[in-house]
Amino acid sequence: MTNPRKVHCGVHGERHAAFVCQHLVLGSGLGFIEPIEGPTSLDETGEQCAWCSECENIRQHEDGWNDVSESFAHVTMICNTCFVLSRRRNEIN
Repeated sequence: MTNPRKVHCGVHGERHAAFVCQHLVLGSGLGFIEPIEGPTSLDETGEQCAWCSECENIRQHEDGWNDVSESFAHVTMICNTCFVLSRRRNEIN
């Protein structure tokens, strides 16, 4: 399924939308966790998403995404090019 959602990035222009936790937007070396599974229903768009290691710790402690873990993550929309740059900055080798 193609991703119809676009975002205008001040740096990269019109791109596909991606979603990351607030920590990954400007952070570095924070870990970069992406979901293993893709969309499981027609309602899901298959957009790229990721969160940092600390968000993953909170998510596991809360047994998944809920009000507490989502509030901590404060998911933010960025462009798919910024997503790739965030991955490069935050992946831990």
